[in-house]
Amino acid sequence: MAEGRSFIKWAGGKTRYAARLVAMAPPFTGRYWEPFMGSAAVFFELRPAKAVLSDANPELVACFRSVAADPEAVMARLDTLPNTPEQFARVRAQQPDRLDDVGRAARVIYLNKTAFRGLWRVNRRGGFNVPYGAYDRPYYNRETLLAASKALIGVDIRRCDFTEPLREATAGDWVFLDPPYLPEGGFADFKRYTPGQFHEADHERLADAMREASARGVLLTMTNSDTDATRRIYRDFTAMRMATRRDINLRAAARDSADLVLTNY
Repeated sequence: MAEGRSFIKWAGGKTRYAARLVAMAPPFTGRYWEPFMGSAAVFFELRPAKAVLSDANPELVACFRSVAADPEAVMARLDTLPNTPEQFARVRAQQPDRLDDVGRAARVIYLNKTAFRGLWRVNRRGGFNVPYGAYDRPYYNRETLLAASKALIGVDIRRCDFTEPLREATAGDWVFLDPPYLPEGGFADFKRYTPGQFHEADHERLADAMREASARGVLLTMTNSDTDATRRIYRDFTAMRMATRRDINLRAAARDSADLVLTNY
């Protein structure tokens, strides 16, 4: 079924657990917010009537906006891009700000489907630096992408820091937060989606913003790694463990793990 699915996969994304997370949702009456949208898996599973999706990654935001506005044009552009190492190198080297909106969206989806393990990683200058993955798979499923476009109609899609949605959300709104995780060590590095990265100090800022929103009656759910630092920084919230699997981990034995789900309800 095409409905209820995102058109991209994102490292650390919640596609596999979206139904479980939606089942944990509070009975909210206002808007749905997803300040670290990534693939927006929970949004697509939930299909809320009123939603605000946001991210600090400008290319991801541009992609979602274009898919919402003109999915046929995005698919047509993708159809012109062969899956070869040479084409991958050309697309990876493109400067996004010199592309039109459809071109930026197609670039994100193309790199998402052809880069190693679907990672989106940039250097401090913002240059995409993931190697070619040599995967033989389609860039898109037509039904899924069209269903995603339909679901995004009327959705407010923003490029902003997480503090803006948490400051704007009001009592009765539900905010689902899936930030870059606090590292567990080894290959668990999810900080490099944007040139600025995401560090422990940012988690401290996030916890402060969550406490302020919670005091106003905003309903909050956050996923993160189960570490001592996570439990310390987010100590004001109720924590429960959710069994997960880390496909991004290169060692099969280390893929089975558990996330923390933190809530204020």
